[in-house]
Amino acid sequence: MGLVDRWIAEEERREAERRRGEEMRPTPLDWLIQYGLNRDNVDAVHDGGCRTAKKSGRRRPATGEQALDALRNQVPPCVHCQLDAVLGIGG
Repeated sequence: MGLVDRWIAEEERREAERRRGEEMRPTPLDWLIQYGLNRDNVDAVHDGGCRTAKKSGRRRPATGEQALDALRNQVPPCVHCQLDAVLGIGG
């Protein structure tokens, strides 16, 4: 096998590895709920892609219904991702 053939084979291997990585990547979350320090208080509702929520270790994935329930129960939406507007909840 020549140098060019090895180079092509290595590039094909890298590309196949990149594609496998993309296929295995988890789907982004739709909603996140951020909890307080004592885990009993809910601090905010976030869009799944909110960078502010990702910085907090006190967040958990939520369904759309859980996010709506939290907003209806006066849990504030994140001021950065404005999830209440996205979900059509007046705020």
